Amino acid sequence: MKKAMKEGDKELLGVVRMMFNEVRNAEINDLKEPGRIRTEAEVVQLLAAYQKQLQKSLAEYPADRQAPLKAELAIVERYLPQALSGTELENYIKDYLSKTSERAFGVLMKGLQTELVGRVDGKSLSDVLKKTLG
Repeated sequence: MKKAMKEGDKELLGVVRMMFNEVRNAEINDLKEPGRIRTEAEVVQLLAAYQKQLQKSLAEYPADRQAPLKAELAIVERYLPQALSGTELENYIKDYLSKTSERAFGVLMKGLQTELVGRVDGKSLSDVLKKTLG
């Protein structure tokens, strides 16, 4: 945020402030532990949800009004872990399966989702896991 302020990059500063607000709101609105500082994994999960929300909005906007959303989405994606490609995801799942004897789909999905938060969407993970298991 300081870098964006020093460089006078208003667009970057605005998006970074939005991301900070997402994290702060999660801390404030936590009913079990209000004010608890979020872990890095939780922050990535919050930013991934924000990214997903932007992608949904992008699909609903007319093409001539999508430029600001695309710019915001590009900035958010810079702060998320790099997404896995199809083959990387398959290899990751095979490696994960080799380390565990569990074969229940739900348990595997939950474990993989916590490890791959922000790096793959749930539908792709589900599809590749089903293909690998079956």
